[in-house]
Amino acid sequence: MNRLFITPVIKQIVIGCVIFFIGGLLLENRQIDLKEYLALHYIKADLFRPWQFISHMFMHGGLTHLLFNMLALITIGGTIENFLGGKKFITLYFVSGLGAVAIHMLSQWIELYHLTGIWIPSPDIFDIELMDEKTIRYNTEFVKEGANINTIAGILFTKVVGASGAIYGVVTAFAYLFPNTQLMIMFIPYPIKAKYLIPGFIALDLFLGISNFGWDPIAHFAHIGGAIFGFALVYYWRKFDKTNFY
Repeated sequence: MNRLFITPVIKQIVIGCVIFFIGGLLLENRQIDLKEYLALHYIKADLFRPWQFISHMFMHGGLTHLLFNMLALITIGGTIENFLGGKKFITLYFVSGLGAVAIHMLSQWIELYHLTGIWIPSPDIFDIELMDEKTIRYNTEFVKEGANINTIAGILFTKVVGASGAIYGVVTAFAYLFPNTQLMIMFIPYPIKAKYLIPGFIALDLFLGISNFGWDPIAHFAHIGGAIFGFALVYYWRKFDKTNFY
């Protein structure tokens, strides 16, 4: 496979992500934050809109975030698009992305319930006041004793951006369909088979997601959700749809 060749659907996804990234930079000069409208907000936040389930996949937090995601999509996703065809690939991509959102939100709700005793609470009941992204005032009535209010505020007010969840579904499909293909990653000087490398990344995401380190801003459960839904969809196709599988 020529890894420099960009397949048709992936090309459109990359173009879309680049346009949104450049558009966001241009609007910053006019004091407009595009992420306020297109990033995924907590589902009961004032800024949440239904289209954010899709639009957040085209937004990225910075140039490095964009480049790494697009590189992974081009180098690994092209094989999957060629194998499945464009229609199934785009289905895989967006089903994985939406699955990532579902698992990410479920993890948020579980954590909020653990901290507050309320399922899917509204941000308004906490009466949280932030200054420079740090909590300076809040209503203690709905916060359990010993709960970290900054963790609660982070869930309620942090925006989610990036195609990583969808891409995790694609790379997990790759590991399932082409398990013995050897892949190279940065900082490791020898190739690793996909059936070991991709599960290793997922295990790392699970560890970091459960650990919930304060210095780590990544939505690890979204990665896991994308991987689960991507694997499930391709597994279903392989078992029951013989159009591309023999």
